[in-house]
Amino acid sequence: MNTREIIEALIFSASGTLEVKDILKAIPELSLESLQMMVNELNTLYKETGRSFLIDHVSDGYMFVSRQEYTPYIKTLHEPSRLSNAAMEVLAVIAYKGPCTKQTIEGIRGVDSSSSLKSLLKHQLIDIKSGKPMMYCTTNRFLEVFGLNSLADLPDISQYEEIFSEE
Repeated sequence: MNTREIIEALIFSASGTLEVKDILKAIPELSLESLQMMVNELNTLYKETGRSFLIDHVSDGYMFVSRQEYTPYIKTLHEPSRLSNAAMEVLAVIAYKGPCTKQTIEGIRGVDSSSSLKSLLKHQLIDIKSGKPMMYCTTNRFLEVFGLNSLADLPDISQYEEIFSEE
């Protein structure tokens, strides 16, 4: 068996992002550099053969994603679930300030955030860290949905603070 195709099969078998550490665990003789090189080779092969998908580096791993040009067709079958503006506000607070408590979130927003927190938990975009008080944090699913490798990839919030302070 070819290592490149084993990597492809491992990523294909995952329901979401397959972490790099898990790939390296499954193929112990593989180095991080070789893994990256083989993923690049696979993506080149997919592009050369006109495939509608590629392997994307997301969060701490890799996952198959559809190419952007196919999005309009995919949306006709799979309309993405929409989050309310309130839920997006709560998610932004957690992403930028988290992990944080419900009290911190509500202090920033000035309103009750219970239903938004429930919605975000249901969509697996946030999770609760154990302990008292409960702390909310973003999940790897959050990174996948927003196409981020880490929270460090979030846009600089200071550019938005300037916009809102002008209003």
